[in-house]
Amino acid sequence: MREGGWGYRPRRRKWTMALVVIAVFLFGVCRLISPERPMDHVGPRALLDGGFALGLLCLVVLLAGSLGWKVQRWLRLGGLTRLERAVFALPIGLGILAYGVLALGFVGVLRPWALLLWLAAVGCWTRREWGAIVDWAFCGLPRRLRALVDLPLGEKLLLVLGGGVLVFVLSQSLSPPYGYDSLMYHLQAPRLFLSAGRVYLLPDIWQSNGPFTIEMLFTLGLAFGSDTFARLVHVLYAVCLILVAYGLGRRFVGREGGWVAAMLVLGVPILPFWACLAYADLAWALYESLALYALLVWQKRRRRGWLLLAGLAMGWALGSKYLALGGGLVLGLWVVWESRRLGWRKLLVQCVSFGLPAALVALPWYLKNWLLGGNPVYPFYFGGSEWDMERLDLLMAHLDSFGVGRSFLDYVLLPWNLYARSGSFGVFGTIIEIPGLLFPLVLLYPLARRYAKMDQVVVLVLLRFVLWSLGSQQTRFLLPLFPALGLLAAGGLFCLSCLFKSRPLWGKLVLILPTGAVVLVTCLLQFFLLQVFWPFDVILGQESKDAFLRRTVADYPAVQFVQRELPEARVLMMWDGQSYYCDARCLPDTEPSNWTRLVSTFDVHTVTARLQASGVTHLLFKVEDVNWSLSHDPTGRHRQSVAFFEDEFRPACLQVVYQDESVSIFEVTCR
Repeated sequence: MREGGWGYRPRRRKWTMALVVIAVFLFGVCRLISPERPMDHVGPRALLDGGFALGLLCLVVLLAGSLGWKVQRWLRLGGLTRLERAVFALPIGLGILAYGVLALGFVGVLRPWALLLWLAAVGCWTRREWGAIVDWAFCGLPRRLRALVDLPLGEKLLLVLGGGVLVFVLSQSLSPPYGYDSLMYHLQAPRLFLSAGRVYLLPDIWQSNGPFTIEMLFTLGLAFGSDTFARLVHVLYAVCLILVAYGLGRRFVGREGGWVAAMLVLGVPILPFWACLAYADLAWALYESLALYALLVWQKRRRRGWLLLAGLAMGWALGSKYLALGGGLVLGLWVVWESRRLGWRKLLVQCVSFGLPAALVALPWYLKNWLLGGNPVYPFYFGGSEWDMERLDLLMAHLDSFGVGRSFLDYVLLPWNLYARSGSFGVFGTIIEIPGLLFPLVLLYPLARRYAKMDQVVVLVLLRFVLWSLGSQQTRFLLPLFPALGLLAAGGLFCLSCLFKSRPLWGKLVLILPTGAVVLVTCLLQFFLLQVFWPFDVILGQESKDAFLRRTVADYPAVQFVQRELPEARVLMMWDGQSYYCDARCLPDTEPSNWTRLVSTFDVHTVTARLQASGVTHLLFKVEDVNWSLSHDPTGRHRQSVAFFEDEFRPACLQVVYQDESVSIFEVTCR
């Protein structure tokens, strides 16, 4: 007997459920006996930490997949392959799990015991689904392995290269978090929420007040002592994003098109590095891409369930980042355009079917900001609690400083400059932040007549790109376009391969060689990053987490000095927002403009009085962050405040108490 296409056998359900429940119980007991190791611990106990993070991820995946499967059954979607069913189900379920955590935060019971009850309740509610999924996964494993063996040679090579990238990414992800934004707000804000037992407004960590769906999943790991779990969650979203590219390519270009589109997205050089950081960008990109995917299917099938699914996906995109507002606008206009000839009643029904689920899913975050901060998109556009217009103007100047300019010619040359001057569009300022190496093949699309059914995708990508160009021009904010660009670039490659119809082998090589080359470049880059960070020693317990962080996080030794030697200090971190590894004694600068606003008068006595009024006793000066802020200083105010610090305030009022190659800590001696 089969149910829902999963090959589910009811007679095995009880045994499957019993084994899973026993495994989860033993998993929890092991965690109680052996909690996360201390920062200075060295030894094989480290393997248990990595094992717990992976085990928790597997549990979350199982529960999320079960929730998503339920939603799909309610929507009565038809014509989905098993892969598409999984690719849609898992993100939907993850979004529901995250909103359960959010609800606990709203009612003030954001505690480990409450999170356990939430997971247990989901497990009980979806027991039929996860029982079927586990049964299907294990019973069909030999057949699926044989299917991999039977793949054509070219696809095997691409799969091996992709698997190599995944191994590199997982190796990085099991080490302690070191990404800048992770330590500034993706992990710091959930930790503060857990400490308070509720979700609340954090004016001084402005990023934490935006839509925070993915970080609610990070909270699950933090509640049970694992911050590496957050990195694994982001990797999971990255894998799903690549599978979305595969699904789009297979559905609209053919089986080979799926492989090519997926590998073109995987071939974005820095994508795996972004994936292994505890960020939210790939999750936002996935939800927005799923909304596009569902609307493309709806355009063909005209079933309302696909519109509802697209609305749900768009809602979670809007609940993950403010930047999704642009995607929601573009996709909403497309729904209106596609429904324009149906009459105003059907037009209204179609728009409501897409827009209402999106609005309802996104609403909690924007309503929270409105009630607590006085601004639904706090702190943007209208400011809000503790955010005056001067503070907002400095932040917007910083965000708008990415790119090469805002003149008409700069906008015209923007696609070229994304490659030729890629360092200006990224936070790392290096060439590796270019978009996909083969994405320019989309220029061949007008010649690919057989793929004319993707005309709507071209228009949507162009509109989305225009909206991106009007905001902060960072390459990673283009992530929602990557699956669609992979689809269009795959069409361009197929157009080239069609030139060799009389020589099929040459046509195959045209597809495989460029695709394999870009994935190989990504593999080599990940191998290089492994050499730089070398996570294996800390994963295996041959190196302590403390020693690992001392060589990967520039200000980590300094903040440890603060916690060890300055028990009564209040340290203002100048242009440095990473406070995750520090306690309340560190005052991060997440905007970054705290010092610049503080010294607006350029008077030593006034600045001293302001520092005393805020309780600041020490200043932390990190050269790398200061130089980076100066490179994004269109107003020149940061340069003036640095000059005041070096020339006037430091000689008059500061004494060095700590110094290394990157960071100095000064005691404020003026009273």
